[in-house]
Amino acid sequence: MGTAINYPRAFSNPSIPLAHSSCKLIEMSSTLLLLLAFLLVQPCIPHLSHSSNNFTDQSALIAFKSQITFGPNVTVFAGGNWSTTTNFCEWFGVSCSRRRQRVTALDLSYVGIHGTISPHIANLSFLVSLDLSNNSFNGFLPHEISRLHRLRELVLSNNLLEGTLPMDVCTHCPSLQELDISANEFSGKLSSQFNHCRELLILSLSYNKFDGSISKGFGSLEKLELLYLGGNNLTGNIPPIISNLSMSQEFYIEENYINGSIPSDLWRLQNLIILNFEQNYLTGTIPQIIFNITSLKALSLAMNSLSGNLPLDTRISCSNLETLFLDLNQISGHIPSYLSNCSNLIQVDFAGNLLSGPIPKSLGNLKYLKSLVLNVNQLTEEPVHQEHNFLTSLTSCRFLEELAISINPLNITIPKAIGNFSASLKGIYAGEGQINGRIPMEISSLKNLAFLDLSYNNLVGNIPSSFGEMEGCKDCILVKTILEEEFQKSFVNEDMVAHVGDFGIAKILVENKDATQTKTIGTIGYIAPEYGSEGRVSTKGDIYSYGIILLEMITRKKPTDEMFIGELGMRQWIASLLDKMEIVDHGLLRREDGRDVIATQTILSSILELGLRCSEELPDARLDIKDVVAKVNKIKLALLGNQNMGI
Repeated sequence: MGTAINYPRAFSNPSIPLAHSSCKLIEMSSTLLLLLAFLLVQPCIPHLSHSSNNFTDQSALIAFKSQITFGPNVTVFAGGNWSTTTNFCEWFGVSCSRRRQRVTALDLSYVGIHGTISPHIANLSFLVSLDLSNNSFNGFLPHEISRLHRLRELVLSNNLLEGTLPMDVCTHCPSLQELDISANEFSGKLSSQFNHCRELLILSLSYNKFDGSISKGFGSLEKLELLYLGGNNLTGNIPPIISNLSMSQEFYIEENYINGSIPSDLWRLQNLIILNFEQNYLTGTIPQIIFNITSLKALSLAMNSLSGNLPLDTRISCSNLETLFLDLNQISGHIPSYLSNCSNLIQVDFAGNLLSGPIPKSLGNLKYLKSLVLNVNQLTEEPVHQEHNFLTSLTSCRFLEELAISINPLNITIPKAIGNFSASLKGIYAGEGQINGRIPMEISSLKNLAFLDLSYNNLVGNIPSSFGEMEGCKDCILVKTILEEEFQKSFVNEDMVAHVGDFGIAKILVENKDATQTKTIGTIGYIAPEYGSEGRVSTKGDIYSYGIILLEMITRKKPTDEMFIGELGMRQWIASLLDKMEIVDHGLLRREDGRDVIATQTILSSILELGLRCSEELPDARLDIKDVVAKVNKIKLALLGNQNMGI
């Protein structure tokens, strides 16, 4: 018998042909190769996906750039920057995520860009922060911006954008923490959509053209810390629901048309640092409980129609309050001595109210006080202890820089202690204050005094010769004083001591036989050009200074402002403008019920014209003092004639 043959297991069935077995082996090998190839290619598939997404971001940025222009001095887009030749994650203003290389932030603030915001910006689907502030973007904000669902910061302030805010920006961007579109031209109503922006920390809609009332939706923003609604056309009351903003630190609604009373529930805002309601139409009294917001540092209720007494007594706890502006209201009664309980006060302004009674001596305890403004009230002084009046007490305020007490029936004398004011004092405004007696020699100790106004008082005697030592004084105005008869005939006596005439800036004459050559207290900008070039003094120079002060009053700009450089002075700037109303201080043009706007503008134009004619370059071209007085009286009559219309 022959030897038995053992076949392999794969071929154990002799009925399978050998050719078929070979094909099966080849098929299996091909499958293995395909599997291996798939495993090798698989890591590349996500990379291809990333490349596609990155191309989307790059295309969106290129489309955004195509809608803007910029001047030749803008270098951020120069060279290879913002070019497809470089990685867009390295472009100026662009930030990307590390792993996916997707655009997460775009910051092109302060670049000087003009143009519109492309709707393609919505394709930056990973964008968390968008800051295009302080440029010149115009047109509408594309509604596609609501597709940026990851957006947390949207900052578009200080541009020229207009139209309405996309209605669904809060609904579709629920993570939004900062929305700042201030200083643009946006308009429309403040939608209730803001109650969907529950994560908002900062909301600034100020200085646009929004109208209507303050939406109750704001009361839902329980995380909100900063709320800016000032400079719009908002009307209606302050909704009490605002007191729900328990985390609020700053609340601004200045320069609107808000009326009604101040909600007493605001005391619940125990994290509040700044509260600014100035320049509205608020009425009623000031809730005392506001002063018990212990965190409050600045409170401005100026330029409203608030009335009643100052609600300050032993129950207040305002130790952190630094700024208190209540000017231009109808607040009456006395200034409470308890004001000094607000021991950290730096700035106090109660001007233009109906306050009466003595100025409390306790104000001298405000050791950090820098500015005290009490102009235009009915404040007086007790007739006894004139040498120890409130002025003496205020010398304890070692940081005091500005003291304004003009247009009050003070009936005081200037104490010798005035020389004890600290070197920080820069301005004393005490015109038309029924100040009697002589000017003490000690006033010359105020070496850094830049402005002294004692005009329209009942001062007698001569101006101390020591005024010449006050080198820092720009303007020492002592006009319309009642001088002793023997000193009214001339400016100077035999001892070369200067005196005040019917109208003039104080002058100290040097020892020179030519009485027109003087050493003048003043500074460039206020004094006439001929003073600096020739040292010549005349009443025409006084007219020039008066004109400059008129221009300063209307524009609220000083002739020494940084914007006036080279040949461009304040007078040249004003004279070059066709529409003079452009430079009038905004507060003087406020729209009020019953105000005749045309009459207001006419009066302001008259004052500007008088200022320009008084400040002519050549002395002979300036008005004579008699003409000035006549025009001032005419303007005064116009003001009185329109007083009932709110002017």
